[in-house]
Amino acid sequence: MMMKVALFIAFCSVCVWGLPTSEKAADRCNTNNCKIEDDCRCSSGNNPIADKDNPAPQLIAITVSESVVQTLYDDYLAPLFFDRKNPDGNPIGLTFYVPHEYTDYTLVQDLYVRGYEIGDHSITKNGSQEYWRQATLEDLEEEFGGQKTIISTFAKIPAEDIVGVRTPQLQLEGDVSIDAYVNSEFKYDNSWPTMSTELFLPYTLDYASTQRCTVTMKCPTESHPHFWIAPITNIKGANDIECNSLATCLVEGTADEISTWLLDQVALVKNDTRAPLTLRLDSYWFSFTKNSYEGFTKFLEEVGTQDDVFLVSVQDVVDWIENPVPATAYATPVHDDRTKDCKEVSCTLTNIDGGVRYMKSCVPCPDVYPWKGNPLGEA
Repeated sequence: MMMKVALFIAFCSVCVWGLPTSEKAADRCNTNNCKIEDDCRCSSGNNPIADKDNPAPQLIAITVSESVVQTLYDDYLAPLFFDRKNPDGNPIGLTFYVPHEYTDYTLVQDLYVRGYEIGDHSITKNGSQEYWRQATLEDLEEEFGGQKTIISTFAKIPAEDIVGVRTPQLQLEGDVSIDAYVNSEFKYDNSWPTMSTELFLPYTLDYASTQRCTVTMKCPTESHPHFWIAPITNIKGANDIECNSLATCLVEGTADEISTWLLDQVALVKNDTRAPLTLRLDSYWFSFTKNSYEGFTKFLEEVGTQDDVFLVSVQDVVDWIENPVPATAYATPVHDDRTKDCKEVSCTLTNIDGGVRYMKSCVPCPDVYPWKGNPLGEA
């Protein structure tokens, strides 16, 4: 129990709120000047499809933000997701925010070819919140732009297809983070939580955001034209705690009880504005919470029977906001034009600290282990 409490303290940063200030604060958004056809959207909870007789689809983006390794692939990803379909008969979508260390890039390409979204989660995934809150622009460009280069090079994924980013521990550093993302040619960020009672839909940072800011992160206040925020809507866990990772919600019980809890969280949003819902899935949840794997499986099976609920990627969510259609007209995006192009090699490399790292790659091994400041692993 103590471990679970510690995890909750480490990951739940939603209890105290503050609003940052900036000398160059963006102007207040006005829908007359900010239109979706101009790649601009004000921050709000307004669903573009508001017809109760022909409502919006309830989009759910399941995201994974951990190293892609064989055990994760075999024990969880393949059995939970690979054969699952949405109500329209198309394969479900997922988003993987990939950090570098220990990641197997042959598996990353496999996930990409299967049609899933590959996003960026930094090179180091440094465990210190202070590191991310105090990083320089150069640090962040090396972390995220560098990891984009690593994924593109060693998993052979087109750089233009890596459009989403999430900062470790959701520790945005305000405008510095967004500037680094823009400079690295990302389209959206998926790091900003919002309370379960404040249902924001994706929006751009052309104008000032009205989304409240958690006390443990610094939020952007300047204008960043056409850069998207895909908010992470909190759900309610044990004792109604606000949480946004299934592992830190601390819900226990039978498989049916865990499944019912998740279905209830979806119903709360679905019966309200139908704002897209992001569920952060950490594989360690299955290890320390009894019945969580069985309960999550039951949840996936049940939402699969609801003809207006779709499991999609975060990129799919943003794309839907840009071109909204009701549930009756929604079709899960299919990426069946991606082909496997990987000559698998196993690399034994020296890390920057002199240690040994093993890496599987789709291209010949680099000289040294790729790292911050040296994403191509050049000698």
